[in-house]
Amino acid sequence: MSGIYIHIPFCSKRCNYCDFYLITNLNVIDKFILNLKIEISLSGESYTQNQFDTIFFGGGTPSVLSHNQIEEIINCLHTHFSISSDAEISMEANPEDFLDKKVSDYRSAGINRLSLGVQSFVDSELKFLTRQHTSEEAQSVINDAFKYFDNINLDIIYSLPSQSKTDLDFSLSKAIELGIKHISAYTLTYEEKTVLYKSLQKNLVKRNPDLLEAELYSFVSEKLISNGYDHYEVSNFAKKNYQCRHNLKYWQYENYLGLGPSAHSFFNNTRWNNFRDIVKYNASIEKNILPVEELYEVSKDQRHLEFIMLSLRSGGIDFEKYKNLFNVNFK
Repeated sequence: MSGIYIHIPFCSKRCNYCDFYLITNLNVIDKFILNLKIEISLSGESYTQNQFDTIFFGGGTPSVLSHNQIEEIINCLHTHFSISSDAEISMEANPEDFLDKKVSDYRSAGINRLSLGVQSFVDSELKFLTRQHTSEEAQSVINDAFKYFDNINLDIIYSLPSQSKTDLDFSLSKAIELGIKHISAYTLTYEEKTVLYKSLQKNLVKRNPDLLEAELYSFVSEKLISNGYDHYEVSNFAKKNYQCRHNLKYWQYENYLGLGPSAHSFFNNTRWNNFRDIVKYNASIEKNILPVEELYEVSKDQRHLEFIMLSLRSGGIDFEKYKNLFNVNFK
């Protein structure tokens, strides 16, 4: 079984730490959806023999799109790909998007796993991260979401400058208390060209030393494991049977197809990426040409390295799978 990733490159505002490909011009959404459907149609011709059991809407912020637009994309995928009846269909979302939209509409559109970018339940930390919701709003949205979704992930960012273990414990405890089944916990990173990185260069913020970051990482892991979560990948924790099936495809070296600007794909030992530019993406699609910027076959040595690296950051090395892939005994 393979997975499909859809990159929705829109946000109402860019957060100070974010370096993902996105634009804030929401006026071009309709044109993008039209071209995305063409890309789906063009791509589908090459995968008639493949079955897909996960779809992941990432971004950007997919919840910027209306539920009707999400449903339109899902229907198009079903038309051009063989999607299994029990497919996991995830959508990333920001809590504030559901202050004036109904969570239930996205469930009806076909989404069955929701990933909310909460990041913290401490309002001062949310303000530092330039998030557009409050802790109270996030909790309200989560409680409402549980009426329609059993499978909800929360993103949490930690190792903020001057963050105390008490504040981090508060956010983790709140997620546990709310009944969240999956938590993705990431250390704050200072990516070049972001506003946060520029603040670091100007000494307006101070990065935590490695030792403190390691202590916080251990604290997160021990806290969540002691509350019944499986630490199944470097940054991911899940209750039993709630691992993200789509992300497991990345870590278990399975095939996945990426659609939309900046999306990456790995299929049958070939890797490629789409243009990280919506103008180039649209121009290519409008010529009925797939918007691939770079494509290359992964060498056997590189596949060995990638398989081992991905295995070690998640569930460990599967010796039998290694032998099947490379026709050699791992030992």
